[in-house]
Amino acid sequence: MASQKLLQLTISRVDGPVFDGEVIAVSVPGVEGDMQILAHHEALISPLRKGSITIYKADGKKESHLLESGTLEVSNNHATILI
Repeated sequence: MASQKLLQLTISRVDGPVFDGEVIAVSVPGVEGDMQILAHHEALISPLRKGSITIYKADGKKESHLLESGTLEVSNNHATILI
């Protein structure tokens, strides 16, 4: 079986970390529409609108977090979400 490509994901609030680990994908509510970020995504910075972040973990489980607004930055196979 081929190994899965993984993306390093960090989600943080002002008061501390929310999530930090490797994931298959993360879906976010961008201001221009929903986006799904996969491993080795092109560099990107985008504001986020109110909605839900869905994390797709390597073990097949999903995890969701609500947000009012935030910012997404993707570079060098690492996605950072500040909420």
